[in-house]
Amino acid sequence: MPILIEGLTYVYAAGTPLEARAVSDVTLSIEDGELLGIIGPTGSGKTTLIQHLNGLLRPTQGRVVVDGVDLASSREALRAVRRKVGLIFQYPEQQLFEETVFEDVAFGPRNLGLGEAEVEARVKEALGQVGLGHELLKRSPFELSGGQMRRVAIAGVLAMKPKVLVLDEPTAGLDPRGRAEILGHLEALHGRLGLTVVLVSHSMRDVARLARRLVVMDRGRIVLSGTTREVFSRAEELERLGLKPPPMTSLMRRLRDRGRPVSLGVLTVEEARREILRVVRGERGN
Repeated sequence: MPILIEGLTYVYAAGTPLEARAVSDVTLSIEDGELLGIIGPTGSGKTTLIQHLNGLLRPTQGRVVVDGVDLASSREALRAVRRKVGLIFQYPEQQLFEETVFEDVAFGPRNLGLGEAEVEARVKEALGQVGLGHELLKRSPFELSGGQMRRVAIAGVLAMKPKVLVLDEPTAGLDPRGRAEILGHLEALHGRLGLTVVLVSHSMRDVARLARRLVVMDRGRIVLSGTTREVFSRAEELERLGLKPPPMTSLMRRLRDRGRPVSLGVLTVEEARREILRVVRGERGN
């Protein structure tokens, strides 16, 4: 389900003394089944941009087309798209409100008018997709760990069976274990279900692990775009924006500065290990 953004501009409080342009003339296409990362300094317009993908915000100028449907065409079109594009805000667990995990995850499917048997099936399936067992169904979501609560919130969106999953800082505030669990399940969802995933994050490590393509925003505009490796290889440009490349990419740069013939296109610990071994073995062979 492709998404096309054309000439998108959004102005908060337009026509008032508080007017502020948050996004300016952004054009972007997101392909069906893609895993796209959006990064940029605080205030660069990332969150404002993604809130247009399911019509939560409407453009001041430009348009957003989802699966061939212009979101401004009709209310019926907008409602249909909102079923296909699931938007998960930062700290989604703060939106949990029901007494049990089951009731919270079931809220969306019930609003679709589905029968109880289908609702129950969707709840159990969605919980399984985020690695939570059925033994939690009758538990209060507020008795769970922070990582489990966040997965319950994500399950509530997955139970709607979206084609696109849009996440704003999905690992913010989690401990390393919770972070690893969330990232692992997102990776699996993309691979197993073929969901289109749009990930906004301040964590360069997270986007290095998950994203296949990156868009970099600054002051409401797209300033860099390319594959994840291409974007992170432009370290000096990123640092001018206040963004640091992933730790392993920075390590490769330091080794290169010391004369080691390593690749700068390294993103993960495992890739760094292989690259260092390759260079060491090559040096020993000389």
